[in-house]
Amino acid sequence: MRTFVEHVAIQIARVVERKAAGGGVLVTGGGAYNSFLLERMNTYCLADLVIPDRQTIEFKEALIFAFLGVLRINEEINVLRSVTGASRDSCSGTIHRPTI
Repeated sequence: MRTFVEHVAIQIARVVERKAAGGGVLVTGGGAYNSFLLERMNTYCLADLVIPDRQTIEFKEALIFAFLGVLRINEEINVLRSVTGASRDSCSGTIHRPTI
């Protein structure tokens, strides 16, 4: 487990250093509650890791996924190649509608 946490911290730090350009990084989602992971990320990362309040940590992720869903329903691009490394932007996701 320690090796995995170390690997994750190193990989996140590499991406943050390329993207943050000396600024801060908002840490949300489940990883924001993992104090050991955050400690290891701080070891490798020069950018400031900003840990918001609990409500922001939990709400931001739900809001983003809802937004991705709205984009999918409207058949708009919701996956950017600049973020994923894919060869092109795309509209991804599956819509399941219950039968009544």
